[in-house]
Amino acid sequence: MKKILYMAVCLLILLVSSCKKSVITQISNPATGGRIKFFHAAPGVPALNVLVDGVQINAAVNQSVTDNQVATSIVTGYAYSTGFPASNYAVIASGNHEIKIGTAIPVPALVSAQTVAPGTTISTITQAIADTSVYSVFTCGLPGSTTTPLTSLVIKDVFPVAAAGKAYVRLINLIPNGGAVDVTGTYTPVNGTSTTVTPITNISYGKVSSFIAVDVNTVSTTSYVFQSNLAGTATKLGSTVTASLAPGRYYTLILKGLAADYPVPGTSIVLKATARPTTPATDPTTKFPEIYFNVPGLVSYTNK
Repeated sequence: MKKILYMAVCLLILLVSSCKKSVITQISNPATGGRIKFFHAAPGVPALNVLVDGVQINAAVNQSVTDNQVATSIVTGYAYSTGFPASNYAVIASGNHEIKIGTAIPVPALVSAQTVAPGTTISTITQAIADTSVYSVFTCGLPGSTTTPLTSLVIKDVFPVAAAGKAYVRLINLIPNGGAVDVTGTYTPVNGTSTTVTPITNISYGKVSSFIAVDVNTVSTTSYVFQSNLAGTATKLGSTVTASLAPGRYYTLILKGLAADYPVPGTSIVLKATARPTTPATDPTTKFPEIYFNVPGLVSYTNK
């Protein structure tokens, strides 16, 4: 009996030892460093890739697109109105890094005219990444424009200390041919009536607000409907977004798209501020590439 017990103890020690040895910190996932997130908000621009110190960090993804009036599937980078990572942040070792953001080279190659050629570098940034710091990078602007050219904005994310019964929202205005905006939020408190507040005011293109506290239920999520209006008016700009806010959490609102149609210089492409038509079937614009159409509106994501 003692021999069997001895053998069982030895086996347990061996298993525990093996488990410890299998836990390896990958170089690509440093235990310390800064966190960073990328978002594509440049209307009409194809999918993007991110290279840090010459190494692509985003995965290639499958995307369904309309090309040469035919629905097709391509392998490419992260598309317009999406981010990398899709949730949370990527981790980058602290120190100085060269970050390049450029258009992906789709496979197979696209036939339809593009606003920016595949493999074109849009932004080259030398960024000092501080340990434990958090950054967001938004690619925005208009292809071919000299007044609001394509660029990437690096924002250091600063999160205020959370208070009870509060969530926190911020806005970045990335409509390159629109004006400054206010943002309203409509919600219904527990056992209350529908209430509208204006937490964010007068944010112009390329600017980002601080994280602003808004009231939420203390033990559950609160549904907010956010709307952007031209600053100081009740004139709506773009579609709303509905977000379920939880206490102690932080959220980013992005105003994207176009306020008016934009003819791309040097091309025959006109980027539209409306949705792609679906009828009549004989209308060739119903089969134009999706990226030619850039309806204005809000989208949101959770920072943490």
